[in-house]
Amino acid sequence: MRHHNLCFAFTQVPSLLQCWKPLHLQPSHDFVPTFQHHHRRRPSRHLSIMHEGAEKAGATVDAAPASSELEIEKKFAIPDAQTAEKIEQTLASLDFQISRREEFVDWYFDLPAPRWHFSLQDCWLRYREKKVKIMNNWGWKGAWQVKRGRREDHGGIDATERDGMTVYQELQGKAAKELILDMLAKLDGADASDASSDPPSSWTNSYNGYDIPYLAGAESLVPFARLVTFRTCYESTNLDGEFSALKVDIDKTDFRYMVGEVEAVLDGASEEKANVQAAKEKIEKLVDLISCSVEEGSDQSMLAMGKLEFFLINNHRDHYDACIKSGVM
Repeated sequence: MRHHNLCFAFTQVPSLLQCWKPLHLQPSHDFVPTFQHHHRRRPSRHLSIMHEGAEKAGATVDAAPASSELEIEKKFAIPDAQTAEKIEQTLASLDFQISRREEFVDWYFDLPAPRWHFSLQDCWLRYREKKVKIMNNWGWKGAWQVKRGRREDHGGIDATERDGMTVYQELQGKAAKELILDMLAKLDGADASDASSDPPSSWTNSYNGYDIPYLAGAESLVPFARLVTFRTCYESTNLDGEFSALKVDIDKTDFRYMVGEVEAVLDGASEEKANVQAAKEKIEKLVDLISCSVEEGSDQSMLAMGKLEFFLINNHRDHYDACIKSGVM
């Protein structure tokens, strides 16, 4: 782990709960000064390639390294605080309790508009900074992540299926950084031209006051979203129960959007189709039980869009429309 991935803010914070509650706060710059990252973004005309012998024809996002995980999840809508309280009561009745609260910042990257090469292939390049406490000090610890939509064997259904279930291959840390550089090395045509040129000056003004995460060799990537999330995580206390392998997250964002999700994570040895299907059935059942906490006649289907989708609709409609046209949203 490089030294610039972890920094400390010497601001006294009474408790994590107090950091988590207020939605109007901007956590990153309230608690972390400008030395959060020791490397600022440096546009470059030369792309350094990690794998010099990589094949450069046809940059696709197909094969998954053996170290990756499979993330299966389904989201449910939380339109207001009253609904959130009822959902929490339902979770308690199902032997779920709060395991932790988290605060994190997600940066999403792609080639400059209007290419969006990776997101239009349902491949999401992200840098996640989590708020951490060591001793009596708070700081931010970050890691690169890649989430890639996985096509199902039956009929070529994309990562987001007709029932609202999503299936994503997920990598983070060193494996994610190597994959990002490898995919950039394989770009061809107009996308390769974008990757070898300087990013437009417009993006530098979008996040004034924030140090944009830096990955050597990936200077062509530009941020298109920065999301702050306050998450409450629930886990089952019944280790022998039907839902013991599932997690439930309830998220609140800095732009006042709330959404929940039920998730199962399978490692490389558990990705057989039967295991995936079994996880889907349990997730579907738990979401159905959670939906009972919503008032009858409230016109609430318990299907919900993700935080990034909501953000793009309200802030970058052209990018969102391109995702719709390509079928990834």
